Amino acid sequence: MMNTKNMENMSQREKFQLLNSEVRSFYEYCKEVGMSDDEMDVICRPLMTAVRRATIKRWRRIFLLCTVFMAFGYVVYQTDVFQWNVAAVTRLTLIKLLPLWNWMPLYYNKCVVERIPMQNFDGEPVSSNDCIACEAIQDIARISNTDHNEVLNHHLLRGAPVIVTDAYNEWATGEYNFTGLVSNDDRLRESVPCRILTNIRIGKQPMDLQEIVSRITESNIPSWFIHFQNCDIRAVKTFRVLAPRPYFLSPEIPPSHFNWLLLSKNYDTQRFKYLEFDIGLIIMSQLKGKNYIQLKPRTPCESVCSPIGIELKQSETLVLSNSLWEFEYMPGKGDNLAMITETDWVEA
Repeated sequence: MMNTKNMENMSQREKFQLLNSEVRSFYEYCKEVGMSDDEMDVICRPLMTAVRRATIKRWRRIFLLCTVFMAFGYVVYQTDVFQWNVAAVTRLTLIKLLPLWNWMPLYYNKCVVERIPMQNFDGEPVSSNDCIACEAIQDIARISNTDHNEVLNHHLLRGAPVIVTDAYNEWATGEYNFTGLVSNDDRLRESVPCRILTNIRIGKQPMDLQEIVSRITESNIPSWFIHFQNCDIRAVKTFRVLAPRPYFLSPEIPPSHFNWLLLSKNYDTQRFKYLEFDIGLIIMSQLKGKNYIQLKPRTPCESVCSPIGIELKQSETLVLSNSLWEFEYMPGKGDNLAMITETDWVEA
């Protein structure tokens, strides 16, 4: 018989080998005394039943744990917080990979795989039936002393962008020190923008905000522009102080999940810069100077709707749902500073 004390010092494999040996010895003994298979089945049935029940119980426990884990994972996956963090981590990871793999040419290609003509993709943000919403839009209204109902129902829900001229009247006399804001915040200085475009020679990759400020302030460049997107939540929250939540937005609309800063000085160009946004609510706040905006109808609405040109002046706010429009901007002459926010919002 097996010694309990000796078994305590055995490995799992040794215990299995010993048990197997004992079962074989018992089987040979039963054969020697002349027991039939039916008699042996009756003797071993309680043991087999106990083993079968333990196996079923173990698999039932494994199945239950897997089901709970999958249900929890599905619930977490559906939350905006999880999706936002996955997108942010993915973008930051790609930025860290830049020294090893320059994926920028692939990123700026319009299509990784050539699109098949006349094929209908369910994932397209715009269908041909949606184009009727923008076919009669030729210019953009400028309004003031407004509210959420007017902005939403009179403009956004019919696909029309709108400019609010009094979102922040103090912008007309305010001073916005971008370099000071970055230099005085340790966490902000180390923040790495997700997307950046500039005519300033870029040194190390990726370039954090401290490097951007040093390039602007120490190089004495007479003509430059730079725009970048913040997906680091610390930078997103910090830059919200430049343009607080507009008074006409409903409390039901969530805070912005990404924001962009557009800066330029004496940059004289006739070429527009394309910005790629997530589909949702886009708000551009012109803090200083001016920018020229060009809204182009998305595919397949190019032949139905007309492009719209806008001169966005200091203290004005452009509001649009970009499901129908692609966004481009061109810096005005002089010193310019603007902030753009991206917010998850579905037209109801």
